[in-house]
Amino acid sequence: MTPLQALFYVFLLSGTAFGAVNGPCSADGTPGVCVSTATCSDSAGSSHSGFCPDDPADIKCCTKTDCGSGGNCRWISQCSGSSQAGLCPGPADFKCCLDGGSPSDGGGGATSTSHGLSANGVKFIESFEGWNANFYQDSAGVKTIGYGHACQPASACDSIQAPISRETGDDLLHQDAAGFVSCVNRYITVAVRNPSSLTPRFFKKLPANPSHHFPPQQLTQNQFDALVSFAYNLGCGNLQNLAANLNAHEFAKATDQMKQYVRAGGVVVDGLVKRRQAEVDLFNS
Repeated sequence: MTPLQALFYVFLLSGTAFGAVNGPCSADGTPGVCVSTATCSDSAGSSHSGFCPDDPADIKCCTKTDCGSGGNCRWISQCSGSSQAGLCPGPADFKCCLDGGSPSDGGGGATSTSHGLSANGVKFIESFEGWNANFYQDSAGVKTIGYGHACQPASACDSIQAPISRETGDDLLHQDAAGFVSCVNRYITVAVRNPSSLTPRFFKKLPANPSHHFPPQQLTQNQFDALVSFAYNLGCGNLQNLAANLNAHEFAKATDQMKQYVRAGGVVVDGLVKRRQAEVDLFNS
């Protein structure tokens, strides 16, 4: 083994190579790409902290909601219509989508299954998000209120008058969680087994589709809830990074992946370590 090979081997073992530069992310449901702030700015995009947790501080989730003629930047897998290259930051498959879909819905139609977050899942998210009736800065410096409702950009919360009531906070949580429920339904194609205790605000019946094939290994409701919590905290883009293992029924590999997402601004955050472990425990229960 040459000295260079040895150095490379040590680097791999160090656990510092979890970064996802040019990888997918999402800022509160809006598809993005993890790039440097300079790259994002050069493409007239907006950088969002805290959604590329395994990368250095300068690598942030870059979104661009206005490109071409009424388009928005998305991954081509999320675009059901035509797309145009050269208008978005990041790699070649992050393009300007011109199909007219919402940048926050993932684009390209619905999945063949549709399931909901349980009442226990809502309580789980509340327990980790905590409650604050007033605005505060989260661990990534994002303006936040209620049960972790992120204001991105900060002006998105200009219409919210603090302090807010618990009822308003609950409405914001339901609004935010609904987008991440859709994200899990869209990208995780294994079915939910025997969904129970579903809160009516999130439950959607399975569509009548006799041709749909349910894989032999299905998600339990606890597993579905754990994935929604993961997406709620980290965004739909990072949930997509788990999809390959989950859809291949490699659940142990997927939970190992989940536990890597414990950084904000390049720094390990104890609260994220605890939340990832709790999500993994819920997934495995």
